[in-house]
Amino acid sequence: MAHFPTPKLWYLPNHCDALQAHMHLLHKLGNAKTEANYHAYYQTLVKDGTANGATSNAYLTSSNVPFKTKCIIIEYRTGTLYNQKHSILFKLSTSQTCPLCPQVDSALHILSEWQHTQIRNMITERHNLACRMIFKAQENRLLRIMRCLHRYRQQRMDDHAKPPDS
Repeated sequence: MAHFPTPKLWYLPNHCDALQAHMHLLHKLGNAKTEANYHAYYQTLVKDGTANGATSNAYLTSSNVPFKTKCIIIEYRTGTLYNQKHSILFKLSTSQTCPLCPQVDSALHILSEWQHTQIRNMITERHNLACRMIFKAQENRLLRIMRCLHRYRQQRMDDHAKPPDS
């Protein structure tokens, strides 16, 4: 039976800096790259008012988004979505090309640019389904607005058609 050494525990005087240094030193975690493309792009969107932090993170508290999807979104946003770049880093592969198509593999490639015919068709169908749902919602909204305007005009015409009270 193997005996594992008990981990050494010690007091961290400053929870932020000391924990960050410890995690990065032992696990290569803790030093977020705030100059990375995603972070810089998102900060630009927040500053110019295009993105709203509460809205863009609403998927985290939504019961309509499956847990697995939330995990994939977080992995994508943090740059930890496993791809060929990670497999090279972990010495599991020597090629950066996607195992399914001849393109260079990356998180963006996995989520949006796969050239594999079946996956591309699935992505296209998902896009088309989303567009149909959006168009249907807009159409329903437009119909409600038109009905409301029609009732308003009808009421105005009825008001003008009535003889004034004497």
